[in-house]
Amino acid sequence: MTATTATVPDHGPEDIEPPFSPQLVAEMLRQLDKTIRAHLLYLNNHNNPSYVRSLEQARAVFTPLWEETESVRLTVSETALEWFGHKVLEEPTKAGDSLPWTLFKDGLRELTLKKGFEEKELVDFLNIIPKLRHALPSSDDLLTLLWENEFTTLQYRYVDVADVSAPIEASPEPGRWPRRSGGDADDPREAVQEARNEAASGTSSGSSESQGRPGIVSMEDFDTTLYFLDEKEVEYLRQETEREYATDLRRAALDSLLDLFEFQVDPLVRAEVLSDIEALMLHLLSAGQFAAVAYLLREAAATLERARDVQPETQERLGSLTVRLSEPAALSQLLEAMDAAPMLPSSADLNDLFGQLRPTALSTIFAWLPRAQNVGLRPLLESAATRIAESATGELVKLISDPARDVALEAIRRCGAMRTAAGVPAMAKVLEQGDRELRLAALSSLGDIGSPGALQAVERALGDADRDLRVQAARTLTSRQYRPALQRAEAAVKGKELRDADRTERLTFFELYGSLCGDGGVAYLDGLLNAKGGLFARKEDPELRACAAVALGRIGTASAREALQRADGDKDVVVRNAVTRALRGGAQ
Repeated sequence: MTATTATVPDHGPEDIEPPFSPQLVAEMLRQLDKTIRAHLLYLNNHNNPSYVRSLEQARAVFTPLWEETESVRLTVSETALEWFGHKVLEEPTKAGDSLPWTLFKDGLRELTLKKGFEEKELVDFLNIIPKLRHALPSSDDLLTLLWENEFTTLQYRYVDVADVSAPIEASPEPGRWPRRSGGDADDPREAVQEARNEAASGTSSGSSESQGRPGIVSMEDFDTTLYFLDEKEVEYLRQETEREYATDLRRAALDSLLDLFEFQVDPLVRAEVLSDIEALMLHLLSAGQFAAVAYLLREAAATLERARDVQPETQERLGSLTVRLSEPAALSQLLEAMDAAPMLPSSADLNDLFGQLRPTALSTIFAWLPRAQNVGLRPLLESAATRIAESATGELVKLISDPARDVALEAIRRCGAMRTAAGVPAMAKVLEQGDRELRLAALSSLGDIGSPGALQAVERALGDADRDLRVQAARTLTSRQYRPALQRAEAAVKGKELRDADRTERLTFFELYGSLCGDGGVAYLDGLLNAKGGLFARKEDPELRACAAVALGRIGTASAREALQRADGDKDVVVRNAVTRALRGGAQ
């Protein structure tokens, strides 16, 4: 049977009996308060199992509550939250960690939670609390933070605490005082509506009674006014309103601070402005507003160029914003926060921010690439690293010799992907002295670069002690058709060492030789493939003869094809197959 949820009032005077047990509301608020404390405790690690469990418990405690009602409206006082006159959460003292006092001190007098709050906007509400309990002097108050988040399942009513004449009780509408007892309506719109209601009930709008009552406005009085707007004026107002709402207030605030710094030469004023800029920069970074931070870094440099009479210590402090953000400690903390964040910034915003960083930030990004756990973060870091590396080639080349192995490996790969010829000497050194993985990466990047200097380093790897490096070097030189390697290739195919190598290595070196020797190598290869011995003569190894056939196929000249045709139909199946593929031009 499907349970039917009755709709009940969510608030009432103290003398009205609550529609269900206040214990449900009290239990919800107690668990919410515990979750807030866990959120503060694990502020930098929201993946902590204790925090995740507390968040799940907070969501679960709403379930029985929503079976009774669709919303819960709470009255906020200095030391308690009340529901139908019952104190469902009470904190005897006005301590800094008291939830009632945290809400009350900024003017909140009523708080309404609607069904679905725990799924959609609970975490947003939790993120507001640390900003209130650990706020900087320039931080926003509670009402501003609630307004910025645009809650839909959380509603509130407040009074202006800055106005000493403001009443303490909650207002009927957000930001408005209660209606005064007696007297006329506070709002002209209410008077207009009252007049319309009287007109609808038969009261004459032109009677002496209605005309003489103060506060009553007849809309007919405005029908012929000169101040009614035409369509063009209405459209103009609409466009200006849209433009105003589209304006980035964060950048406007930054512009104001930088203008003050530029035109106010008083050192004390500039020091205070710098403190505000640094606090705002931290706020923007924590909020993921990377485009605004990048804008700040750009404009700060431009402001320093225009400002006059700037003291050296002040100039160094503003100019070092980019340097401080590029340092490994600060940048690592930022990357760690992004790795744990449920939502990532756009690629454009991240590139905009990283484009303002110093080249020294490249090593920190390289070190983070293999450690990133967020699957969406790595592509963003890859893109940002590429942009920084393209504008700071010198720093990229320097990182090839970095002591941190992950950094050096990423720098080598990046040099190859970018065809950075300046990195060839450093990678050639790694090819001789580095560990095996670094040497393989260096060999691959040198092949991608393909410059004469890079291919010379690859050629030297043909005699390397590591078999995989020899094979990769031979394949690289084959694809590049690097003719200076002919002498080494010829020495290898005619030497004894290659006869003891595995089939893959022998085939790779014969392919290299065949791609470089031309007709000059046909005679030797023909001798291997078609050698005719006497009665007691031993023919060459079938696999070696098959390699000679592959090399002749690489040469591809008329004399090479004649040598292949003489071996066509050979009794050995390995040789015969190799010859067939070579004649078809498909030797592998």
